Amino acid sequence: MSAAGGARSGSVTGPVQQGLKEALIETLTAILSPVQEVRAAAEEQIKVLEVTEEFGVHLAELTVDPQGALAIRQLASVILKQYVETHWCSQSEKFRPPETTDQAKAAIRELLPGGLREAISKVRSSVAYAVSAIAHWDWPEAWPQLFTLLMEMLVSGNVNAVHGAMRVLTEFTREVTDTQMPLVAPVILPEMYKIFTMAEVYSIRTRSRAVEIFTTCANLICAIEELEKGAAKALIFPVVQQFTEAFVQALQMPDGPSSDSGLKMEVLKAVTALVKNFPKPMVSSMQQILPIVWNTLTESAALYPLNHHHDHYHPLDSDGEVLGFENLVFSIFEFVHTLLENNKFKSTVKKALPELIYYVILYMQITEDQIKVWTANPQQFVEDEDDDTFSYSVRISAQDLLLAVAAEFQNESAAALAAAATRHLQEAEQAKNSGNEHWWKIHEACMLALGSVKTIITENVKNGRIQFDMHGFLASVILADLNLAAASPFLLGRALWAASRFTAAMSPELIQQFLQATVSGLHDSQPPSVRISAVRAIWGYCDQLKLSESTHVLQPFLPSILEGLVQLAAQFSSEVLTLVMETLCIVCTVDPAFTTSAENKICPLTIAIFLKYNNDPVVASLAQDIFKELAQIEGCQGPMQMRLIPTLVSIMQAPSDKIPSGLCATSIDILTTVVRNTKPPLSEMLVCQAFPVVAQCTLRTDDNTIMQNGGECLRAYVSVALEQIAQWRDEQGNSGLWYVMQVVNQLLDPRTSEFTAAFVGRLVSTLISRAGTELGEQLDQILRAILSKMQQAETLSVMQSLIMVFAHLVHSQLEPLLEFLCSLPGPTGKPALEFVMTEWMSRQHLFYGQYEGKVSTVALCKLLQHSLNTDDKRLQDIVVKGEEIYSPDDGIRTRSKSAKNPERWTNIPLLVKIFKLIINELSTVVEANNSRGNAADWSQDSSGMWEEQEEEEGEDDDEEDEGLAGQLLSDLIASNKYDEDYYEDDEEDDPDALKDPIYLIDLQAYLTDFLTQFAQQPCYSMFSGHLNNAERQTLQSIGL
Repeated sequence: MSAAGGARSGSVTGPVQQGLKEALIETLTAILSPVQEVRAAAEEQIKVLEVTEEFGVHLAELTVDPQGALAIRQLASVILKQYVETHWCSQSEKFRPPETTDQAKAAIRELLPGGLREAISKVRSSVAYAVSAIAHWDWPEAWPQLFTLLMEMLVSGNVNAVHGAMRVLTEFTREVTDTQMPLVAPVILPEMYKIFTMAEVYSIRTRSRAVEIFTTCANLICAIEELEKGAAKALIFPVVQQFTEAFVQALQMPDGPSSDSGLKMEVLKAVTALVKNFPKPMVSSMQQILPIVWNTLTESAALYPLNHHHDHYHPLDSDGEVLGFENLVFSIFEFVHTLLENNKFKSTVKKALPELIYYVILYMQITEDQIKVWTANPQQFVEDEDDDTFSYSVRISAQDLLLAVAAEFQNESAAALAAAATRHLQEAEQAKNSGNEHWWKIHEACMLALGSVKTIITENVKNGRIQFDMHGFLASVILADLNLAAASPFLLGRALWAASRFTAAMSPELIQQFLQATVSGLHDSQPPSVRISAVRAIWGYCDQLKLSESTHVLQPFLPSILEGLVQLAAQFSSEVLTLVMETLCIVCTVDPAFTTSAENKICPLTIAIFLKYNNDPVVASLAQDIFKELAQIEGCQGPMQMRLIPTLVSIMQAPSDKIPSGLCATSIDILTTVVRNTKPPLSEMLVCQAFPVVAQCTLRTDDNTIMQNGGECLRAYVSVALEQIAQWRDEQGNSGLWYVMQVVNQLLDPRTSEFTAAFVGRLVSTLISRAGTELGEQLDQILRAILSKMQQAETLSVMQSLIMVFAHLVHSQLEPLLEFLCSLPGPTGKPALEFVMTEWMSRQHLFYGQYEGKVSTVALCKLLQHSLNTDDKRLQDIVVKGEEIYSPDDGIRTRSKSAKNPERWTNIPLLVKIFKLIINELSTVVEANNSRGNAADWSQDSSGMWEEQEEEEGEDDDEEDEGLAGQLLSDLIASNKYDEDYYEDDEEDDPDALKDPIYLIDLQAYLTDFLTQFAQQPCYSMFSGHLNNAERQTLQSIGL
């Protein structure tokens, strides 16, 4: 270190040093001040002190000083924890300079362990956190004695020291690195075993911690095993047996001074982790474990509905976490899920199905707590009982488990469920007769269970595989419950819902009775939970009766249904309103004649709701769905437009500071929906009033969303009614097409954000495919704008949108496109064709979207074919990046290595690159089709598939797949563009894409055919020499 540097940052001693510590105490005191200005000044002052060398040391001294003021000690400990995260090691993601000096580090490491014995638990926890964070970087090299210290604390008999040391180990094991684990496991795991088994020495909570630490290590070791074979054998197998035996004993201990539900929950989590990660060694212990877990499940079931009052005593763990009884049940269910996922253990679940499902139904009962909450808050009732809820409860996790076993063993589950429900209903009858007021909860749970998996029930009843009296269930359970004098509203609501699930099994008379009951359930005088369930039931009837084409049954009830829904919509907001709107939307589709007659009620209500809740995206999109249904019914079109269009026009014309933000963009979206769903020709109102307003609104805004939505709206006009738009003129004589061109230019303006261009490709492509040759000069102008936008764009989605315009032109106007791109210079002075091809080729494999994938891939085939047919030099002379070069001694690419050695690529002819990309697309689409095929096979009962495979497992572990070298993990995990599940909804929803014949191409067949013919061309050998192994394998798979 230079003398100047030394003078500046050397260790400060004497009065200055003391001064810094006093300044720090003053600053900490000021941070605790109630006065805002004092606090703010102190927080600035801390930033100044933070960069001094002794800052961390002083914080550590203040934290562990037993004479210090408690508030200062707590604050110092929290700031110390942050200091360690940001300054301890320059490799940390959160690092900010300066890095703590070695001298200061040593002083802090010396001071802190004392704080782990601290009596005040908050200080102790912060110290433990800081120690753990330091250990992450410094153990074992710089702090070898840490573990000895911790082990001494564990056996010291000092309660605080034990808790402090356990806190460090809990935090530390969560962050342990794969290089540290081989040193950690042999030291920690035997100690954790001792602590866990010494019930007379250690508290329940400390022993729970020991199990949690074991589980964390087991999960991490399993992850390490995937990268380094043998890790599990070395690190965890030696202790699995003794831990498992201790777990089995612990689960059998009755609750008391040495056991409670919190401890058992941790033990179950540990057993689950072992079964999941190391099934082979666990096989032998399963005979012992299963009956014990089963007992825990059945004994708890007896407590379940009673155990559920908030005033009930819940043990807390040492950090104040509630260890309720529910968590134990969750752990049991999680254990069963794990058994289901493993082929060695699946059959144990299958054998137990009848009993398991019987108990699962018990856990599906409504608790007293839920009754209280849902009665007081109907919104919560909707949220908690929704299929896609984010809430979690024993009831929901029991439903999850039922759905999981039903998916895994369809027929067996149906039989087991039928038997379990029958048994429950008989027991409920006895309970009712003996005066038990909760008998109805079992009825409700049985209806919920049967209704949740109704498909497997109805199919198995229909083909006679299971004995279940469906008609008896509907008539003498569900209908009978609906006719009870004083039934719980939650039973009535569930009965209405359950009935709507089984319309297929009802006689016409029975359907009539249930529909009548459902309409009565909507009535204002009913409790909210009954009305809400009636809304859900109506959705179910519409859905089911549309499928079976018997909607005529609903027709007489539609007026009262609509009236009930309108009333509810006026009385409720948020969750309830969303449900009502979803149901209103499906009601609109039942009978066009009724909907036409009711348009004067439905449309004004929907407009009012849209205006009132425009900031709620869910409500706005449901309003849009209703307008979409109305637009598709010819009788509704005229009157709906008269009501809706003037409202939308006035919103689009309003100054942006006069309306809520987002309202204009949503209104444009709604207009797009109306245009898309109206049969052309469009009305005068849509063409002469709405069109110019949306165009002008898009041109004068600087809001990205309005620009994007405006572009999409104009695309709808171009797609649906190009002729009408082209004929319309404004007062200056500009045509509608002129306006569309203005908007395209604005979206491509180099000065606007690149994101405005995210959809412009679709607008331009639609314009080209609909207007084509009429564009003339204007097309050249658009393409120039796209080229200059491509030079700026960085985001994949934007680049893809722009490149897609050229891909579409390859299909429709290839020769003019090549001429045009060769007549312009690109950014480097070479023809723009080279620029476009370079950008396209480097991104083709990243494109997403099934339709986009097809358009661009087929365009590549056309380019290659054209070039060979015409011997086109313009394409043959272009050279692009081929593959990245890795030198063999690179090893894993870390960030620091990447910075020192920039990427290097091979250069190859464009046509060879196109050929390689086509092969790559073929392998992608084959993989997607295979995985789709597999998903279909999986749904059959798959227990037999596994028996043969298991024996061979051990042998081929060593042959690593070499094809993946050099790929980033994130790339491997990323999904496949031709995979259905890659998108929220499977179907392409863009109407223009659906109309394009390219969308219907079977890409696998098309590419197989193309490559097979290409392989017969004389020049093929020049191409095939460039292929790598993976590409050759793909070609072999189609016989080349």
